[in-house]
Amino acid sequence: GETGGRVRALIGDDGKTRFKEVGPSVPINVVGFDGVPAAGDLLVVAEDEQTARELAGSRQRLNRERQSSSYQSGLMEAVTAQFVAGGIKERREMCVVVKADVQGSAEALSRSLSELKLENEEAMVTVKVLVSEAGEVTKSDVAIASVTPGTTILAFNCAANFAAMEDARISGVPIEYYSIVYDAIESVESRMQEVLSPTPEGEYVGSAIVQEVFNIGGTGNIAGSKCQDGIIKKGSNVRVMRGDKILIESKVLSLRNFKAEVDQITTGDECGIGLLNYEDFQPGDIIESYVETKK
Repeated sequence: GETGGRVRALIGDDGKTRFKEVGPSVPINVVGFDGVPAAGDLLVVAEDEQTARELAGSRQRLNRERQSSSYQSGLMEAVTAQFVAGGIKERREMCVVVKADVQGSAEALSRSLSELKLENEEAMVTVKVLVSEAGEVTKSDVAIASVTPGTTILAFNCAANFAAMEDARISGVPIEYYSIVYDAIESVESRMQEVLSPTPEGEYVGSAIVQEVFNIGGTGNIAGSKCQDGIIKKGSNVRVMRGDKILIESKVLSLRNFKAEVDQITTGDECGIGLLNYEDFQPGDIIESYVETKK
């Protein structure tokens, strides 16, 4: 393992009984390590404390080298895959801090998150785990998360102390609590989708669903649509949604209602919508209209 120290106390699993020595198969809490050992680490007795710390330090260096090698290997594989696919995609990362009640849970959740990947024609999003440890959320965790914008702290079966919660509130760092691994993964995947296809900043105005696609000679494809709610105006900003993916941001070039060109449509109106530089519509697509907000 990567931790070492001098055994200062042996406490039974009841949290009260203290032992001077224990034999095989006795559950015990060991006090005196300089960190939290990983699940599965072997406890090795050294001649003195200095030797134990040197051994732990050398294993820490080896682990850092392995992680660096693994990262470089993964990076090369990703770059190679991008070239094979016919071009270089923008690489985006979503950062998280993982804290859990036990180290085994933290490692399992971190491993699952690290394997997540979403991509489209332009970009690829992966998850970077900044911290993966057992224990409550502390001010140190919040400080690490606050360095990288958009970082979320995931607390699995553990709490955050008051000081950490106060720092998180001031820094705007979200702390999310989970007791089921799948729920944590699903939440991260949802935010990864937003990183992959960010929603343009703007106030929602209305939307229409594409029911049929018509090809108009000389004009191209027109989306035969029905306004679901709100209003859509000629010249307004829109985004075309297919499922939870934003296909394009554009402007309404033409708006026709029963062959007559109109300035706007409202809830329940059927119409033909033509967009600027886009005509790859499919039935079921959603055309959302929005007004850009000033920062």
